[in-house]
Amino acid sequence: MRRKLMLGAVIAQLCAGGGAFAQEHTSYHGCTDAAGRAVAAVSDPALDQVVASLSGAAPAIRYNEALLPRLTPESRLFLFAHECARHNLGLPLDGKRTEGDARRADCHGLESLLRSGLIEEARIDALERELQFSAEEWERVPGPPRTFALRSCAAQSAVEHLLTRPARAKPEWNACVRGCGARLWACAPHNVACEDAYDRCVSLCDFRSPP
Repeated sequence: MRRKLMLGAVIAQLCAGGGAFAQEHTSYHGCTDAAGRAVAAVSDPALDQVVASLSGAAPAIRYNEALLPRLTPESRLFLFAHECARHNLGLPLDGKRTEGDARRADCHGLESLLRSGLIEEARIDALERELQFSAEEWERVPGPPRTFALRSCAAQSAVEHLLTRPARAKPEWNACVRGCGARLWACAPHNVACEDAYDRCVSLCDFRSPP
C-alpha cells in the first residue's frame, strides 16, 4: 500500500505492505524551504546522525536509517518531519538550536503527520515514549535535548483549526475543491502524478483559503 504525506510543503512517500509501517524502508522527497526552494532528501549510510540538515545554495536533508535501530519507522518519519519543518518554517539551520525553535518544528511536523493520516492521534503517547533518548542518543538526533510534548501540540493544533478551517460544503471549501479540480483538468499529460497532486490539494482544503 502506498501512502503520501504532505508536510506543509513537504512530501514523504512510504511503501508498506500489510500496514502503514510494515516495511522498514522509508523514502522521502519533495521538501521545500521557506523560499520555495527544493530541499533534497539524501540517504547517507556514512552519516553519524539519524537525520541532519545542510544549508547553503543547495539545502538538503540527509538521513541514515541504520543508526539507532530501536527507532520505529514512525519515529524516523517524525524526526524527518521535524527537520523538514525547520527548512519550511525558515528556522536557522546553523549554530546552536534553541529549545523554542525545536518545539515549534516538533509541532509543525506532527501536525502534518496527523493531517496526512500517517500517524494516528491514538499513537501520540506511544510516539512520545519512543522519542525518549539517552545522553548518547541525543548526539544522533535533532536537538537540543528536550521532552517531546506532542500531546500539547495536537491539542493546540485542534483549537487553531476549529477557529480557522472552512467547513466542508461551505462556499470557501467548495471554491477550494473547485480550484483543485481546475488544476487537475489542466494537468497534461494526465497521469498518476496529476491525480496525486489533486488528492494532496483537496486534502489541504480543510486548512487553507480558497485557491
